[in-house]
Amino acid sequence: MKLGLRLFLRYGLTSVLATTLPNISAAPTSDRQAPTKVDSDQLRHDDKKSLTVFTGNVLLTKGSLVMRGDRLELLQLPDGSSRGVLIGSPAQIRQRRTAENEWMVGRAARIDYDSSTEVSILTGNAIMRRLAGETERDRIAGERLVYNSINETYQVEAGPAGDRATMAVMPRSPDASNSLPRTK
Repeated sequence: MKLGLRLFLRYGLTSVLATTLPNISAAPTSDRQAPTKVDSDQLRHDDKKSLTVFTGNVLLTKGSLVMRGDRLELLQLPDGSSRGVLIGSPAQIRQRRTAENEWMVGRAARIDYDSSTEVSILTGNAIMRRLAGETERDRIAGERLVYNSINETYQVEAGPAGDRATMAVMPRSPDASNSLPRTK
């Protein structure tokens, strides 16, 4: 093999791959590293307890995470993470998934969020939908719903009144990216 070809394969191909692969397979950056911003009509902060209470038209953003509600109690922890309890009529959450143009959108009477685990717990008539653009892919509902945005899993619990946990899986288009492998 000639020296020029060897050098290209060693250095040139590496450079080409290093500049093109990130553009092909880049996933959204983690919301964990994004700053948290909260807007509301009023806030009350207790520095000793590291607790802030936001009331009226609460809007929390952290990267692609957007939460809306009437009241938010946000506790800042010593490790830099935070835990929040959002109450609303309904409280709402929206967050981008790692799949391109997919979102998880939920609502409930209460949403508990832990930034260190990126787990959201929706309680009280909880509904969460997975959207591709604005097309609903599936919907889950129950009294209590736990969504882990790191591993993109959810769990639903039924209510004590005999309500059931439900899931609706919407039909997919027959293209290869959305269909399951065929069995023979």
